[in-house]
Amino acid sequence: MEKIADIDKLFARFAEKYIEENKGKFTAEEWEDKIPELYEKFGKTAFEELGGKTPETYFAGMNGEELVALLSAAAESGSVSDYLCEAIIASPESEKPLIALLDGAKEETVMYALNLLGDKDSKEAVPAYIELVSDGSRDEHVKELAAELLCRSPEVCKERILRLYADSEESEKPLFCDILSRCKPDERVYDVLESAFEEHPSSPALYSSFLARYGDERALDCLYRAIENESLDYADFRELKFAIETLGGEYEKKRDFSSDKIYKKLSEENRKKRK
Repeated sequence: MEKIADIDKLFARFAEKYIEENKGKFTAEEWEDKIPELYEKFGKTAFEELGGKTPETYFAGMNGEELVALLSAAAESGSVSDYLCEAIIASPESEKPLIALLDGAKEETVMYALNLLGDKDSKEAVPAYIELVSDGSRDEHVKELAAELLCRSPEVCKERILRLYADSEESEKPLFCDILSRCKPDERVYDVLESAFEEHPSSPALYSSFLARYGDERALDCLYRAIENESLDYADFRELKFAIETLGGEYEKKRDFSSDKIYKKLSEENRKKRK
């Protein structure tokens, strides 16, 4: 494959030359404001390094597979141009090559592919996202981004997530619960979210947030029981109280958190604001 032009490096030289030619004309703040304008001008400028094309037209005419192959090579080199990403997003043929890139590519390349598939609002990629989330060998950043994309289509992946949840790794359970908490009412989903909350007493804030988002007021019973735990720190107490109120409940019992570090810090900040 022909070596891809480093458009970011080309812009750096373009901007450096422009700044040198206009030295002293603008303040640092004004220069910062001019960068978008300068980048737009750069995009419409033809360069010999681009075969006489502009950055905006450099990738025109390439098909989806070619563009994704360039993405893979660019990610390896550590310099992925915005113009390449825009061309991939605009290409109707790039979806399948991007999905194929999710299997076996290096983490950074997979992250680019996930972000671009997200920009394309790909539904075909849902099975691949599920594989990433449930793959224990994958980097946490990859799994979290894949889960974030699944949160956009919770009903599409619900049945598979419900099947996978029981045997999932502990680190995967919050990701699955986050996805399920966005589903429409379903007794199976509620059972998973309530059980997950009960099974993770050391993470009440996290798992109560899933119940709060799901919105089933039956969860109030387990939330009321949990908030009575005298060993709760202030942060967890606050999140549980928020979840209770989100589901239409109330908790007015006075609790003493005067020795809690977070409570003391917040109280001090509030005192400073009142002065």
